[in-house]
Amino acid sequence: MDRRHSLVATALILAISLLAAGCGGSGSLPFGLRSEVVVRADRVGPMAFAPDGRLFYGEQYTGAIRVLQADGQPQTEPFAQIPVATAAAPDWGLTGLAVDRDFDNNHFVYAYFTQPLTIGDAPTARPTVVRFTDANGIGENQTIIADNFPETVPAPTIGFNANGRARFGPDGFLYLSVGDYDQFGVQPDRVRSLSEPIGKLLRLNAADGSAAPGNPFAGDATADPRIFASGFREPFPFAIHPETGVVYGTDNTTGTCEELNIIEAGMDYSWPVGEFPFADCSAGGQKPAIHYFAQPNRQPGDHLSFVEVSGLAFVDGSRYPSLGDSLFVCETIRADTASKGALRRVVLSGPSLNQVSSDDLIANECKGDLTVSPDGTLYYANDGEVRRLVPGSSPATRASGLP
Repeated sequence: MDRRHSLVATALILAISLLAAGCGGSGSLPFGLRSEVVVRADRVGPMAFAPDGRLFYGEQYTGAIRVLQADGQPQTEPFAQIPVATAAAPDWGLTGLAVDRDFDNNHFVYAYFTQPLTIGDAPTARPTVVRFTDANGIGENQTIIADNFPETVPAPTIGFNANGRARFGPDGFLYLSVGDYDQFGVQPDRVRSLSEPIGKLLRLNAADGSAAPGNPFAGDATADPRIFASGFREPFPFAIHPETGVVYGTDNTTGTCEELNIIEAGMDYSWPVGEFPFADCSAGGQKPAIHYFAQPNRQPGDHLSFVEVSGLAFVDGSRYPSLGDSLFVCETIRADTASKGALRRVVLSGPSLNQVSSDDLIANECKGDLTVSPDGTLYYANDGEVRRLVPGSSPATRASGLP
């Protein structure tokens, strides 16, 4: 969420005096679910589980990577401490963590963050990916995997919307989301150009940060070969379906039309061409979204209707029989929760899982990433905690209709 959005969030908080009843914290939740605190933490951004059941989680603004042991006890020492740029908070900082798919053998953990730089006296930054080797809970052998990104714009227009999330796909490659550096109204050609990674989803070899084989623009000498898809403003949260390998991600304009997209290789999702006026979510001829998120009692095209999705994660219905297979969504701005955010689940349907048949509020207070433990339990964060969603046992039942 960029600085302007932070101001909007503040305005929402001042405008709302009561929280919505039910669905909050550890109280009664729909579908017979419960929410439990697993660890207190300072503004958790990214989270990722190791196969041994340990949770790696990052404090976005301090740059500390911490570990929750498999027995539920927090490790005293940080796994690693990264110097991060936070001048453009809440966008900048430590925003991505990923555990290697061959972790049992190589013990690799990857961090995606805003590396602090300066141009003269002005703060600026560069998205960077580093790799650590886990040695009994301590990150060793810090190695830069990718730092060949443009510098953000120096102050006073600092360049919001930089680094996003990091995820491994079933194909074994590392996916990174990169925002538009807030350049849509200044240098829109930079966002549109395939020669730059800004406003793109990238697909890399985790070994050295090179372009993954089979990327759609590998044969274009003028393109950044790491690009998987283009035309985004804030494509930060994304999730890869564990069975199909299909990438689902969100994006929005500066105030409306927050999309849930199926992100396909080589596709252009059109930002910033035609995505104004705010009221027309189909302007620009972009690939249609499969769903739009919006504030309660608002339409996706209404000004300032966005919810700022910060996390997506798939959960298996075998772990949550009261829900069935679901895509969970963390929304950081919700008028009905005094902007403390909300945890929601959507049900994908249709032969290609390209439709949304249900969108249900599960719990209040969600800000940050979502991740799933090896046993299939969903973990989510708010401003001061990491929580987990404890399954109910009743059959799947719809709690509420689409907005």
